[in-house]
Amino acid sequence: MRRIAALFWELFKISLFVIGGGYAIIAVADEIFAKKGWTEEGELVDRLPVFQMVPGLIATHTAVYVGNKIAGALGAAVGVVAVALPSVVIFTFVSMGYNSLPLGNEWLVAAFVGLRAALTGIIAATIVRSAKKLASAFAIVVFALSLCAIVLWSVPVWAVLLCAMLVGISSEFVLPRGKKFQSPAWLGLLLFLKYGALCFGGGFVLVPMYMEDFVGEAAPYLQVTAEEFSNLMALTQMTPGPIGVNAATFFGYRLAGVLGAIVASAALLLPGSLLAFVAFRSLERFSASRVVKGLLAGVRPASVALMAVALWAFAKMCVVTVGDDGVGFSPVAAVLVVAACVGTLSRRIGVVKIVLLCALASLAGHFLLRLFV
Repeated sequence: MRRIAALFWELFKISLFVIGGGYAIIAVADEIFAKKGWTEEGELVDRLPVFQMVPGLIATHTAVYVGNKIAGALGAAVGVVAVALPSVVIFTFVSMGYNSLPLGNEWLVAAFVGLRAALTGIIAATIVRSAKKLASAFAIVVFALSLCAIVLWSVPVWAVLLCAMLVGISSEFVLPRGKKFQSPAWLGLLLFLKYGALCFGGGFVLVPMYMEDFVGEAAPYLQVTAEEFSNLMALTQMTPGPIGVNAATFFGYRLAGVLGAIVASAALLLPGSLLAFVAFRSLERFSASRVVKGLLAGVRPASVALMAVALWAFAKMCVVTVGDDGVGFSPVAAVLVVAACVGTLSRRIGVVKIVLLCALASLAGHFLLRLFV
């Protein structure tokens, strides 16, 4: 029990103090657990491609992998709870007080411009890193078709992912080697089970799904405004824990209060955590499976396409604005996006520092404009 308690405490601390989502969490966890002798140095980072093969969040897959290695099924369950708990608690309170935040304040608006620019740059860097793995003509074709299906043909995101999986599996063997429910809590459960089962590659992949179901007047649920959604995404980067869990907690709270926040977060984590536990129990055989290789070959480029959709959505919220006065362009935000992307790719600056520096730079720019204009 001491080892399980130590596992819970270490993962709880990592989730509580590390901001920036699954990629940041896995980097910190790799260093901490290697020092404790629970894993080899670089072991968790080396397992990242396997984590991305299983639907769900990278942060919870990390907890499942380490927990299973230390204490089997109980350790995996404890690890998932430890990683999710800070996010659910903190973002429930953020959701409760969200309407009281002075979001119309000009200084807060300027800070959010910087936060959105940072997030746009981070997504761009993630796409660049992921695109390096799209070396085959097959992957490029799947990426292009997935992007067209979502952007041009308005195909539902879940359908795009499922088709990509089926095409990928087929290639491995064929090619040479709405209406609301009466109970919002149950609605959240059903929606987030779907998200959790179709989330490949981290929390950013969930952004188009969230936008499809919750953002805009045509969305079947909630009809959150684009501005409010962008503020929410910025807050998920500034608060501890996985980005996907933070957003799920917020939407769950909007659907059914505190109960909805808990149900939505649990539903998001359940499919991926269960699949990850089964997968990691037989990691080598799982990685060598032709079915899984084909699934990964199809879903990886489709996931990059989803991130590209998210990149454009956030770019429209800070760099290019479309309103009644026409199309506007913010050179300050554009510079911050490029700086955030370069900083993320260099890996010399932590994600949280990049986000904070972009927010401060945006505030400084707003101050100078007020001073001299």
